[in-house]
Amino acid sequence: MPQVYLNPITKEKATILKTSAQTHGAYTLIEVELQPDGGNPVHFHKRFTEDFYPQKGVLGVHYLGKELFLPPGAHFKVPLLDVHRFYNPGDQSIVFRARLEPGQPGFENFMAVLFGLVSDGKTFGKNQIPYNPFHAILLLHWGDTQVDHFLFRFLKPLLSVLVTLSRKLGYEKHLLQKYKSL
Repeated sequence: MPQVYLNPITKEKATILKTSAQTHGAYTLIEVELQPDGGNPVHFHKRFTEDFYPQKGVLGVHYLGKELFLPPGAHFKVPLLDVHRFYNPGDQSIVFRARLEPGQPGFENFMAVLFGLVSDGKTFGKNQIPYNPFHAILLLHWGDTQVDHFLFRFLKPLLSVLVTLSRKLGYEKHLLQKYKSL
């Protein structure tokens, strides 16, 4: 049964159609329903490419400082390290699919936990930063969602140490048990 997650801040309904485990690590396939004005912050990925396939309505993609408007049937692939974001530029809900290659079980965890924390009121701001810094560290690790921000650059060298500490303190196990259908 597909896993469905709701995010009231980005106005997303995300359904994981194919997990990394189901594709033997080849890809993760996610279908997203996005309301008007919904979207995510500018970011980039180091571990996976992201292919966008609009299904219903026009998908906006901010890519390397340019705005792209993709109708149903179009396809756009964001390479590693390229700065981007997706959004709904219209006044009706849209649906698109995102294919992450290779498969990303960490991103699947990221989505489940982040959307759960947002829904439970455990984040602040439009960038959905968890109040608990151990939660934030785990999300950064799982999601490979990189941002060009001084705080992020400051914490990046400490990330692996903080991830290990977060795990030892039981945060990872607790978050996955609470928010992810195992």
